[in-house]
Amino acid sequence: MKKYRLLFVVFASLLLFAGCKNEKQNNTKPETVETEVDYATLPAKQLEVLALENDGEAAYYLGRMYDYGLNDVTQNFADSFKWYEISSNLGSPQGDLYLGYSYLNGSGCEVDLDSAKACFQKAIDGGCKEGYVGLARCILATNDTEQYQTACEYLETAYNYNLLDGYFFMGYFHEKGIGMDVDMEKAKECYELVLQNATDDVNDQFAINSANTRLGYIYANGLLGEEDGKKAVSYLKEAAEHDFAEANYYLGMMYLRGVSVDKNADKALDYFEEAAKKDYAPALSQIAYIYFKGYGVDVDYTQAVYYEKLAAAQGYAPSQINLGYLYENGIGVDKNLETALAYYKLAAENNYEGAGEAVTRVETQLSK
Repeated sequence: MKKYRLLFVVFASLLLFAGCKNEKQNNTKPETVETEVDYATLPAKQLEVLALENDGEAAYYLGRMYDYGLNDVTQNFADSFKWYEISSNLGSPQGDLYLGYSYLNGSGCEVDLDSAKACFQKAIDGGCKEGYVGLARCILATNDTEQYQTACEYLETAYNYNLLDGYFFMGYFHEKGIGMDVDMEKAKECYELVLQNATDDVNDQFAINSANTRLGYIYANGLLGEEDGKKAVSYLKEAAEHDFAEANYYLGMMYLRGVSVDKNADKALDYFEEAAKKDYAPALSQIAYIYFKGYGVDVDYTQAVYYEKLAAAQGYAPSQINLGYLYENGIGVDKNLETALAYYKLAAENNYEGAGEAVTRVETQLSK
């Protein structure tokens, strides 16, 4: 009996000890389980709170939101630049990359190619290989032909990393013969690679829309052999449906000239106006041309001058020389040779054909 009683006491003591242990464990704070944050789904206010708590990724996504006007946020390049800069300072390679593009494109800041290059290199050093495309684009922006081979090497690296922007710009360099021989077949192959690997990510939309636009242009102009208007319109409309200004412009040109489609001035104007919403200078100039000639609308020289001024303000040389002509001859404006000369000189600085002769002609008139 004593033996069993002893065992019972020991067993009870063990239960009591276990209960005390469980009680102690229940009084301890539970461990915090960290979960991965999906920044793309967070609202702007929450991203801002995280960014101000030194979260570089949150700052990058907030910058992206203002850059593209996402999630009911009004597009604002000054704000996107601010948050990209904060993101970069907090060590985000994506922030470095898009701060570089802000400097390259002058989005929310002055164009600064040296700062752009520094940002792209910092992005690469941080593991963001998209920076190679940015470095190539910086060289392209300088028009430094001696550096084109280096740009090609950057793009080849990006291409080998299977980056959509790498595919696109490699195709563009082949199409235009930048640092290499013109090769339309290779250009087509690169553009098709973009479309085959397309994603819904907003950062990939430029490459996708650009690839569709360039393929449309190639087929519309028969650069692979015969023209194929059906394919051209199909590719261009795919990009135009995403409000891509260049695609809308080319569709407008096709309808204005009747290239692979029936001539239709009304449709042409519609497409040009869509592109003009993005301040696309060539489209603004074509709207001016439509009013100047009266294609599908009443001739309106005042409107022609208005749209040419919008395009010329962006440094678009064809509009600068057109304005020179309008002021030289007093069409839609009072005749003013000094103003005409100023516009002709701007076009000449941009190496526009015929601008030099126009400068000489007006200077001769003024000297008399």
